[in-house]
Amino acid sequence: MLPVGPPALMNLRRVTLGAAGGEPGARVRVTGVGFTPGAAVTVEGRAATAPTADRVRAAADARGAVAVKLAVTDRATTGVLAYEGPAWSPQRGSAPAPYAVSAPDPGTLTLTQAGAAVTLGAVAYGGGGAAPGRIGTVTVKDTRIGGGRWQLTATLTGFTGRDAAGAPGAVLSWTPSCRGGCVPGPAGRAGPEGAAVLATGGAGTATVDAALTLTLPAYTPPGTYRAVLTLTLHSF
Repeated sequence: MLPVGPPALMNLRRVTLGAAGGEPGARVRVTGVGFTPGAAVTVEGRAATAPTADRVRAAADARGAVAVKLAVTDRATTGVLAYEGPAWSPQRGSAPAPYAVSAPDPGTLTLTQAGAAVTLGAVAYGGGGAAPGRIGTVTVKDTRIGGGRWQLTATLTGFTGRDAAGAPGAVLSWTPSCRGGCVPGPAGRAGPEGAAVLATGGAGTATVDAALTLTLPAYTPPGTYRAVLTLTLHSF
């Protein structure tokens, strides 16, 4: 005998997403079709079979279509579905459309320098004097999310010549300068006794420089002298 009664209705409800994923808080466009015209429809995030905190309600139009934007803030959300009635059921709800919540880009803190060598001017033998120069442009780029501060410092080794002899009494001083959301450090000595502050700043891009002056005492032995100025970028 054939079964008596009305034929089972096919569930034509389905949803499509405007994006397959995004960072937490992204608003994804959800389009649904096949719902009962005028019915209240819940669009909901899912983690496997469990509902997540992401939810928005709308009404189906005269054609049974729904178009809403769902803010996906729950990192557990792996899919989005829609349904009529108080809760999802296979008869009155759609299958989930996959959605991936990605971790936000934490950003970076980087330092680049226009050239690694600093050349100072010459000083005539006998009378001593000052040799001018500059460190060259240093660019600090801070794209970290949530803010934060940075500080650029420098330490200097002693000056030595080719025969490893030092330059007693040599003093390197500087006058820092910077542009772009930063504050230059104080003018003064950049020496081995401690780290001197070149600049401090925060988010954005800053360009930092410093005018240098190497002061040599009278009768410093002639020759070429070298030292290492080490720049260190601190994050805090």
